[in-house]
Amino acid sequence: MLVMTRWDKKTRILLLSGRFDKTARVPMETALATAEHRPCNQVILDFSGVSSMDSAGIGKLLLLYYSLRKKFVSLTVMNPRPLVEDLLQMVNLATVIPIVQNKTLIRSVA
Repeated sequence: MLVMTRWDKKTRILLLSGRFDKTARVPMETALATAEHRPCNQVILDFSGVSSMDSAGIGKLLLLYYSLRKKFVSLTVMNPRPLVEDLLQMVNLATVIPIVQNKTLIRSVA
């Protein structure tokens, strides 16, 4: 899993590529920890480069959601590929974490 970080005001955007599985933990935590000192009210995970996801990835996503929620930071998944989005819908993750297909919809769910 490769993670690159961008900022848009107080929104942290993580551009992800590769498999979102148990190996995603370290790069995700590193990317989130590197900018702890900056004010942030929203994290967007850009899943456009995520090729697949397994149960460990789903668990990591839920842990991230609850960790951010304690800090009053919202989490959104953006642009998942159809296979990944189907998985997220199948496990009802979309009822907890908003899933959007483009950045213009994010402001309305935050």
